Amino acid sequence: MSEPSAQLFGTAAVAQAGRSHLAAIFSLLRALGGKTSPTDHLEEDLFRIREGFHNFRLDAVESEASATDFLKSPRPPELHLTYFARTMQRTQLVGHFISQGVEIPVHYSITGAIILKREGRHFRVWDEAELTNNVLLPFAFVRDRGMLDEFRSASAVRLVDSGGDRAEYTQLRIAGVTKAMALTLEHRQRLYERWRSKEGADLSQGLIISGNLATVPNESLNANVLGIDRRVYLPWQNSQLLEPQLGLAAHRRGALLRVSAAQGDPMAKYMWFVRLRMSAKADPEFGLANCICLAANEGEARARADAFTARLIDERLPVSFPAEGWDKLIFPLKLCKDYLESLVPTRETVKSYFARE
Repeated sequence: MSEPSAQLFGTAAVAQAGRSHLAAIFSLLRALGGKTSPTDHLEEDLFRIREGFHNFRLDAVESEASATDFLKSPRPPELHLTYFARTMQRTQLVGHFISQGVEIPVHYSITGAIILKREGRHFRVWDEAELTNNVLLPFAFVRDRGMLDEFRSASAVRLVDSGGDRAEYTQLRIAGVTKAMALTLEHRQRLYERWRSKEGADLSQGLIISGNLATVPNESLNANVLGIDRRVYLPWQNSQLLEPQLGLAAHRRGALLRVSAAQGDPMAKYMWFVRLRMSAKADPEFGLANCICLAANEGEARARADAFTARLIDERLPVSFPAEGWDKLIFPLKLCKDYLESLVPTRETVKSYFARE
């Protein structure tokens, strides 16, 4: 992968920018009469946000898994995996203040998205990564709005109203994570739309997006885009259709499923599972990845599922071990994560900064 620009992304510049952002948030917290209260965990690890999968149903297109061993099958000349996209969302509780007797949380949230392009055996950042430092708090509980205006004019950190309609500390923390998710998806969509307008017309060059694309409108997707999600169980309607996938053999793809909105909204997409690798001492979800793409009909969906699966099997190597979830994390998506994380302070740095008092 090409080296980051020393002027923009050098280690010293990143560290200096990070300290500047944290100092600005620290000053805002002081102005609010608040206290620092950093936690050991990311809010995303503590609170599961409802993503809307319960609004979609699964229907079987095939009655059983494909018999093809995709480790040995021919590779599709009409499809190559060239682009890889991933988001960053890291929300940390850094402090709180009291408003009308209620504890109000303040979050530091980093949101962003990146696309890497593979050229031969090398990767480079396509276009520019989207990356924003945010401070999230519910504006409704701030009496002096003037201090918010002062913060906006003096800081490069984006000030965002996290909302929340219940004056409860935990619910306001959940509102912060929900807002961070919305900001992250905005980043992803903006970057994807730029790619779509410039590179997406070449359907032979595939884009792999980390995450599930069920809620993305069909008119906003290209046929050469695949969403890959490391989660096996999601609360779909007809989620019982997921159970047979746990018995999938290595290098095979599961039976094709159609994803439809519960109320008849024409959000027709197709989903299947791929077993990238097996281990006799691992749980049934080991190496099992969830794939979703757009197709005009069931025949086209089968062809796309086979083509994408064959190419994904090649992404088993190099192995991304010892990264978390390495068994189903393809290496280019690990590079996306590594690059984004190189541009921002670590969670340990953030915690340490706000734990000074």
